[in-house]
Amino acid sequence: MCIACRRRGPQSALLRLTVQRGDPPQAVVDVRRRLPGRGAWIHPTVECWQAARKKNAFARAFRVARIEPPEIPRWIHHSTEERVHQMETNQ
Repeated sequence: MCIACRRRGPQSALLRLTVQRGDPPQAVVDVRRRLPGRGAWIHPTVECWQAARKKNAFARAFRVARIEPPEIPRWIHHSTEERVHQMETNQ
């Protein structure tokens, strides 16, 4: 289930995040889905990423008082721009 929009989906459609210890702790993308610790899942879209940051969903999912939310990975911006371009050209 996505921590931002709360929609369920296959794990292949979601991105896994884990906590990297530090002060403050930081959420990191677990590309291989093998890092130890509590994981959280999010759709790889700009909309879900922004909603999760706005709702403080990262801290809630990892059960910490505060956490440094991750920046939106560049490839998410790139894939979103590609989808918009494809939709515009298919109309």
